[in-house]
Amino acid sequence: MVDVETATGRNSTHGDRRRGRGQNRMTAEIPFPEVSGQPTAQHIAVAPDGTMFVVPSGSHDRLRTAVVEESTARDPSVDLALSGWTCLQSDGLTDRVNVDVPDRFIDAHLIRQFARAHDAGSVAVARHPSGEVIRSNNPRLFAFDESTDG
Repeated sequence: MVDVETATGRNSTHGDRRRGRGQNRMTAEIPFPEVSGQPTAQHIAVAPDGTMFVVPSGSHDRLRTAVVEESTARDPSVDLALSGWTCLQSDGLTDRVNVDVPDRFIDAHLIRQFARAHDAGSVAVARHPSGEVIRSNNPRLFAFDESTDG
């Protein structure tokens, strides 16, 4: 397992890697390449240990099959978030970034970095399982403790 604090310079907020309902399998089984450098791909999934993967559009079902032991949601991004994963997406058609995260996720820096890489004008962060959605019209200053208009 990657020591996230050593690899990224900060502690992971993704939780532990114990297996069980809703937990994930080892990242060695992931059928996608790791992100090298800045997170500039349009679709990125971040494992609970902080490892980032490039997941092409439409491939989140494959990732869910690889890491989620018991699927409970129709949307693969929701199942991934319920298992401790973070999914960041930029469709390239709008200037909005969409993010699905576990409720306990607090790494606003990752969201700001992804939004900056995609020149996003807004961000929508859906937390799971609570269903809370945090929106910001200023993703470069996004923080979880600010108002939703950022």
